[in-house]
Amino acid sequence: MKYTLAKILKSKGSCFYLNQSRSILTLLLAFFFVIINLNYAFFYVDVDVEEVEAEVERKVNWQRQHPAGPKKNDDRGDVYFMVQFGKAGSSTLRDMFEIRSEWYGNPDMGHPTVNRSLVGRCINPDPKSNLRQDNDLTKKKFTKPGYPFVEFQWHMNPHFWRIEHNVNDKNCTDAIAETAWKLWPNSESADRYRPKPILQSLTLCTPQSKVKCRRLVQLREPVSHIQSSFEYFCKNCKDNRKYCGSLVDAKCGPKHRKIGDHETIQSWAEKFGNSFTRKLNGDEQLLAGGTIQGELSPDGWTHPDALEFPIHVDEVLRSLRNAGDCVVALEDPNRLSKIEACMGDRPGFYTEELALNGHNKTNKSNGAKKKLDPKVTDELRKILATDIYLYESLFPFLATNGAVGINSLE
Repeated sequence: MKYTLAKILKSKGSCFYLNQSRSILTLLLAFFFVIINLNYAFFYVDVDVEEVEAEVERKVNWQRQHPAGPKKNDDRGDVYFMVQFGKAGSSTLRDMFEIRSEWYGNPDMGHPTVNRSLVGRCINPDPKSNLRQDNDLTKKKFTKPGYPFVEFQWHMNPHFWRIEHNVNDKNCTDAIAETAWKLWPNSESADRYRPKPILQSLTLCTPQSKVKCRRLVQLREPVSHIQSSFEYFCKNCKDNRKYCGSLVDAKCGPKHRKIGDHETIQSWAEKFGNSFTRKLNGDEQLLAGGTIQGELSPDGWTHPDALEFPIHVDEVLRSLRNAGDCVVALEDPNRLSKIEACMGDRPGFYTEELALNGHNKTNKSNGAKKKLDPKVTDELRKILATDIYLYESLFPFLATNGAVGINSLE
């Protein structure tokens, strides 16, 4: 006899049949649940647990190296950090920002007011921290007592705050940035143009800081940059003979010319080129061996093959965009106007108020730069492909105008 649900419910003893039906349904559901879970288990039986854990660890490490920036509609004050690149106009920028900071009335970093704002967050109790072995191998007092966070040449640009290389404590960096904003004249002004403080440091403040820290980056056409770097640091042994024996012996200078094993511009580019991408990416492995903070080596980059093209460049571009950093090119004739827009200065401030212009240069080489052989230029473009890609991505209007690779500036 066939039973339908309606017949069962209408018949006598329907409770018995209903209970029996419920039991059957329960058994069927349990059976399907077991089958589904078995299929799920068999499906994932070949998963490599170690590989999964390694992938999770990689993502966690990446997030640590690339913390989330400030939230949108963030009303915290802006403090800019100038990123220094040797022979990319950084000395000229530093002199310019010293004049700017003094004009606005920013206190010098040795002022007691600055000290009072930083006590408890930055003071290094070690009295020996006041001594530093300079490039000429002499011990020099590079700060005032109780000011180990001040860069050793702070007195040269006292109003443009420069933070010493040994400051790698994020809490201290946050304190300095917050103090820079607090003591900056008219920082609470509601005027249309709201000038922002700027300082120089190797590290940025954290997203938890009471201020927003942005980078100000000035890049230079990579081939022109490596030529100036080679001639200044290696061929002419400038900057206290840093690469000519006082800090490292990178086969530079008269001694190696006499021996016959002096660096060529190509070998110099292999050792120390693509510094823009390496430094802006933030991966410590990319900096090892090629910079002061990466423990400078005469052989250059410790991991020359660690730089991945174009992955690391894309990471830099994304980081600059997400953080709202200010990026200009030395070759751009409008770079001062762009810096004014970033820094909150009124248009024409540098040229009209401070009597500065885009042609001012510090540490400029004497005489005209030698024009490179076209074959050498082609070799350098291959070696510096990563930095050239970064430069052209940021400044396509300069690339299309023929600035890239032709030594457009001295």
